[in-house]
Amino acid sequence: MFGKLGILITMLVLVLAFYFVISFGAGRFSKGEVKPETKKYLRSVNILLVIIAVFGSVLVLFL
Repeated sequence: MFGKLGILITMLVLVLAFYFVISFGAGRFSKGEVKPETKKYLRSVNILLVIIAVFGSVLVLFL
C-alpha cells in the first residue's frame, strides 16, 4: 500500500508528534522555569526518539 518513502515519512511524522506531545506534557513550552529533573527527562526522551528515528530510517531505506 505504502512505498518505502511513505513509510519513512509517516514514521518521522509520528516521532515528531511524540516529541511535541511529550515536551508539551512536561512543560517545556510553558513560560515558567523548567526543573532540572524535567530537563534530564526531556534529554533522555530526545535521545530515545533520535535512536528510534535513525534505526527506523536505516531499516526502511536498506531492507
